[in-house]
Amino acid sequence: MPFDDDLLERTLAFSGTYLSDDGQVTIRRSLVRSAGYSGARFVGHCAVCSRAGRTPSTGEPLFDMRAAAQFAAAHDHGDVD
Repeated sequence: MPFDDDLLERTLAFSGTYLSDDGQVTIRRSLVRSAGYSGARFVGHCAVCSRAGRTPSTGEPLFDMRAAAQFAAAHDHGDVD
């Protein structure tokens, strides 16, 4: 099933957190506000990639909605995990 950018945006606007159907990918609003506008607005976490050491266990900073959508789409590991 293709990733739905619009659903991600609506979910983050409503609840502040997105959890993938398989429960492996989480995107949430960043709790830490950096100085200025350039700070990361979201944090992405993929349990599969984190366990494999490919992403930080604290998550990756995502600076805008486009980066959040790309993170979610790139971490669709399907049934192979």
